Amino acid sequence: MNPTFDYSKEPSRDILCLDCKSFYASVECVERGLDPLDAKLVVMSYPSDNPKERGSGLILASSPMAKKAYGISNISRARDLPYPYPDDLVIAPPRMRLYMEKNQEINEIYKQFADDQNHHVYSVDESFLDVTDGLKMYGVANAFEMARLIQREVYFKTGIYTTVGIGDNPLLAKLALDNESKHHRHMKAEWRYQDVPNKLWKIPRLTDFWGIGHRTAKRLEALNIHSIAELAQADYYVLKSRLGVVGTQLYAHAWGIDRTFLGQPYQPQSKSVGNSQVLPRNYHDARELEIVIIEMADQVGTRLRRLGAKAQVVSLSLGFSLGYINREGKTSVKKQLKISPTNTSRELARHLLQIFRHQYQQEEVRTVAINTSELIFTNALQLDLFSEPEEQIKQVRVDYVVDTIRKKYGFCSLIHANSLLEGGRAIARASLVGGHAGGMGGLD
Repeated sequence: MNPTFDYSKEPSRDILCLDCKSFYASVECVERGLDPLDAKLVVMSYPSDNPKERGSGLILASSPMAKKAYGISNISRARDLPYPYPDDLVIAPPRMRLYMEKNQEINEIYKQFADDQNHHVYSVDESFLDVTDGLKMYGVANAFEMARLIQREVYFKTGIYTTVGIGDNPLLAKLALDNESKHHRHMKAEWRYQDVPNKLWKIPRLTDFWGIGHRTAKRLEALNIHSIAELAQADYYVLKSRLGVVGTQLYAHAWGIDRTFLGQPYQPQSKSVGNSQVLPRNYHDARELEIVIIEMADQVGTRLRRLGAKAQVVSLSLGFSLGYINREGKTSVKKQLKISPTNTSRELARHLLQIFRHQYQQEEVRTVAINTSELIFTNALQLDLFSEPEEQIKQVRVDYVVDTIRKKYGFCSLIHANSLLEGGRAIARASLVGGHAGGMGGLD
């Protein structure tokens, strides 16, 4: 017999999941004195200095009217837009630093309605608030009115529209946001336990459910589960047997069960640390690619050391230029290597270059990604028997000095000489935020 849930014994709070509508695009609209709901604007990175010149740009965000007019979505390509670009279309270069600052400003507004313990930043444009204890303080009758109050406060202070999902727990609030609130003019939706059969089970696709990606959906479909309603009625023990803990969690979620509290401290440990980038042009010179790999190994090594972690596996992935296929009929290559635990930049670079020199066959490369996994969290130094102990200790000290200087004076205060050569990307990328422009490019 499947487990059953008694909603009267489950946590029942007033949880809000708030999303800044088309956040990056909305910020750019406000900066230009445009209405985020009326303007046709896309935030797009482009290789050319002229945003009206067609290229291989990536659309990071689109205003609602741009999506409606051109049939595009967030994370589209420039080629998805009509060309020549329409005169009423505003193309804005990304300014990630501005978006981070605006995110902080909006979350400071949220904190007026909930203390730190009941406030959780979920992403750059989404946050959770537990307002259960604040309703009386603000003289509102229910969570719906509190949501309206917060929406008005954010709009009047920043010009940004917010959508809100309301629920008994974070799961229901998030599902209400993703599946209903964005379709209402007032941009709010409320899902409670009693709404599970009529709302949660009516979600049309498995991938529209929080926590179910395409891979998990395929595994569920292999069990003849094609909807959330079928997931809720599936055999719990089969789910547990086939999917493990994930299966038991999905079963509970299909019934609207989520026993997490925003105030619970949670310190996740990274299972992997990596870095990737799209190169500004096609690279086919092995020496230039080696420079990029060394730079990226340096960055990943720095992050590992900050975490107090060491990697036991490194991997390198090379993506070829659009339409390019190598002699083996592949559009990319990827290889991983088991290594002795390390977080030194030199060792990581050495292993990655070993992979590169074995795999690379003069292809045209446009993307490079490196990843480190099977992390162990320790500050102990494990000496390699095949290298001089003094040299290994010296390298650890060098990394420590480099990290200290960069932390105080910035990344570009100390760089490898290789980064000054043709193909080097470290200096250019040091000014980026989240892989995109952080400054005022295109607005001067």
